[in-house]
Amino acid sequence: MNLKVCDWKYGKNWVYSITYDEGLVDLHKFTIPIHEELGIPGHVEVVAGQLGEIRNIGQSSYNGMRHMNGEELKEIMNMGWGVGNHSWSHEIIEKNMLDKELRQARDVIEEAIDSKVHFYCAPGNNINMAEHILEEARKLGYLGAMSLTDALNRPHEELFWINRTPLHDQLYEPFFSEFDPYRNISHAQKDSGWLIDYLHCPLEEAVHINKDCSEAQLRNRLETIIEVGGDDVWYAVPEEVMFYHLCRQHLIIEVINENKEEQSYNLKFNDLNDRVENKSLTFDVNVPTSWCQSPVFLIDDIECLAEVVRPNTLRCTVSISDNTKLRFGKKP
Repeated sequence: MNLKVCDWKYGKNWVYSITYDEGLVDLHKFTIPIHEELGIPGHVEVVAGQLGEIRNIGQSSYNGMRHMNGEELKEIMNMGWGVGNHSWSHEIIEKNMLDKELRQARDVIEEAIDSKVHFYCAPGNNINMAEHILEEARKLGYLGAMSLTDALNRPHEELFWINRTPLHDQLYEPFFSEFDPYRNISHAQKDSGWLIDYLHCPLEEAVHINKDCSEAQLRNRLETIIEVGGDDVWYAVPEEVMFYHLCRQHLIIEVINENKEEQSYNLKFNDLNDRVENKSLTFDVNVPTSWCQSPVFLIDDIECLAEVVRPNTLRCTVSISDNTKLRFGKKP
């Protein structure tokens, strides 16, 4: 078959996302303006039990700072940001707490933002990625779960244990590694990976050097991603990446014709989660040289412009419904 699904949307080589645990109002001081200036979307992980309230959780370094409320979350969502569930209480989740921490918390956040919440983000540490928690998250229809594991995510992994890179001034003992704006970038480039940074709320100085970075360090990191990554990076909120991953995983391609006159295919999904909101995929297709002179394709008989990415190869991004017909051929 001449048609191939790209690992990542738009045929990008690797993916970058960034997440902010807690969803604090003080993100408006430096973080959100930096994101708006550079055009990179962010993602906040919300503690549902403290939505819109002054933070008061254990011995947290962020106590006294206010969590965003529903309207404030909707405001940043209108800027292209995403929202995840960071539990109800930010405590260790025992089996008798699952309904409140995962279901009730998600329901409260969804009502506040008038939108679906697709991710559970483990509060505290990876104790809250225990099997009983992940099993319940799957049952409830979450599309993924975010850990605190410094590693990449690869395009064909299961991705229900999602790794995140700490974007902190330094790590905890015994390593004390200093801030590195290039952290894991080469790794992502080589492995075509999905790199997700996580932090909390950068201010002039990090609120806690083992949990955050400064606003200057944040700017340095994002500018470095843009400079080093260039056009090879897909900047996306985690929801969009997971939508793409699931669509690719559940896609069925049926060949209709592959001959000198046309290459046509029927596209559909098998058992795709109903919560997937964006059902578009990027394809590369090998075609005769003459078809690249006027690079077009048809989606259900609607003509669209394709991209010539290398000799004899066209690329297109297609929104797919059940039995979508994709056709290539030489334009008369």
